[in-house]
Amino acid sequence: MEMNHYQSGSNLDTGYSDTQKWNETLNALGWQTNHIFIHQGPIVQQTGEAALQFLAMNADANDVVLFYVFAHGNYLLSDIQWQAWFPLHWKNLVSQEKFFIVSACTSEIFLQPLYDDPMPHIHIASTEAHEYAWAGLPEEGLPIIGEVFNHFFTNALMNASADSNADGEVTIEEAFSFASPLSRSYITTIVFPAFPDFAANCNSTAAHPVIDDGYPNNFSLQIDHGEPPLYLPAGLSSELGLFIVVTIVCTIVLVVVLLLVRRRRIGG
Repeated sequence: MEMNHYQSGSNLDTGYSDTQKWNETLNALGWQTNHIFIHQGPIVQQTGEAALQFLAMNADANDVVLFYVFAHGNYLLSDIQWQAWFPLHWKNLVSQEKFFIVSACTSEIFLQPLYDDPMPHIHIASTEAHEYAWAGLPEEGLPIIGEVFNHFFTNALMNASADSNADGEVTIEEAFSFASPLSRSYITTIVFPAFPDFAANCNSTAAHPVIDDGYPNNFSLQIDHGEPPLYLPAGLSSELGLFIVVTIVCTIVLVVVLLLVRRRRIGG
């Protein structure tokens, strides 16, 4: 869910870049398009509950459930009373793999009612409870459009460099560890010099992303269609990597053909 325009005039005209990033990331990780519900526009209790109802109707205990929201933190808290309805609905979901992530100022506040969620879960906030988030707008001329931590986090999920244990997939925990320092560095070195008033409001301290890890194992968003993706070692060109893969496949096919021929001869 992403809300860019507000009656107060404090618009976040990112072109809904953050939900687009999530859609691209999930598709790259193998999620089916009809399993992804995207809301770009006004977030009110009715639209929020509709999104939660989509999850409740379609996900059982064995399904991975993900809920992402981007909006002004004070809007979620005061205007639509997020804390009065979201936590209860979220805790009632029966999934054993629940992931909630929020991009907003003071976003850790939205994690606090969820800390006692009995279901296995990971909850992530882009800032601590007293901190401000930053979402880049096109007219500002900075490299990142959209919320900074979410930008680095969604990229990390598809980045082999974030695969710290080199098992062929990037977990939520690995992506968080990889993205957090990059997010803080970008705000410190790029955003603060360009916007000194924002730096002053933040006491020149970049926001600290927060993770509530209530999941017993490594939490992966990758859909397993067989073997994990093949990450080429550093320094190995894509052309050489393709040659190796093709050679292996051709060898396997040749062996199978020879075995079939041998089987025919024995049977004859």
